[in-house]
Amino acid sequence: MVTGSNKGIGLACIRALCKQLKPDDVVYLTARNPELGKKAVADLEKEGLKPRFHQLDISNKASVEALRDHLKKEHGGLDILINNAAIAFKSKDPAPFSEQAKVTNGVNYFDNAQAYHILSPLLRPNARVVNVCSFVAVMTWGKMGDDLKEQFRKLATEEELNTIVNKFIDLAAKDEHTKHGFPGTAYGFSKVALSAFTRLQDRIFEKDTARPGIAVFAADPGWVVTDMSSGSGKKNVDEGADTLVWLAMRPEGDLEGRGEMYSDRKLNKVFL
Repeated sequence: MVTGSNKGIGLACIRALCKQLKPDDVVYLTARNPELGKKAVADLEKEGLKPRFHQLDISNKASVEALRDHLKKEHGGLDILINNAAIAFKSKDPAPFSEQAKVTNGVNYFDNAQAYHILSPLLRPNARVVNVCSFVAVMTWGKMGDDLKEQFRKLATEEELNTIVNKFIDLAAKDEHTKHGFPGTAYGFSKVALSAFTRLQDRIFEKDTARPGIAVFAADPGWVVTDMSSGSGKKNVDEGADTLVWLAMRPEGDLEGRGEMYSDRKLNKVFL
């Protein structure tokens, strides 16, 4: 299953999964807008592929729970979860940074975390979770203060991470975030936070004896030509989806680099 998959990188992931998985495996394309989601499915059907559609808005808890209940009833579990849904303000967007910080981290971090917690109980042994992050996280890390970096390195719980993200949002509202070592990019910081979330959740599964072999990865699709990038980039969507799908298809027992971020199928750690 792929969140935010009616277009762009998410849609490319659906296409690749449909082609690479077994014919009887079920792949779910999800979208906030049912009309757009069903159209995407119809377009893929013209290519000979057979994904299924289910409505999903990760910002709406009831929507995520409805998907969870459907998957549990129809399939009993989940083997692949690619968390792709995200937003980014355009560079010339007039919205104040305080709003950008709150909205961007609300969706890219908090809503993704909420969706993960609702859906993760469905994960079967040896399942793969891929959180779509970005090379921008590495760039943003380099612009963060040393004290803040150390807080990220020492993170032990999700509650601690939530506190840091909320502090960024609160300081941004007062235009004081950079004074405390936070970066000047809301999107970049949201991807640093999601990368940290990836590490924390993977550590939990590393100790899960009831469901062995589950691994959580972060993936950088690269600079891809999409609506989010305003049509600029160096990769097409299929190239951007490659590392995401490669991680999602990692065979049983292949856990190298678990909890970390990959770019172009190579380890690209954020927290140095």
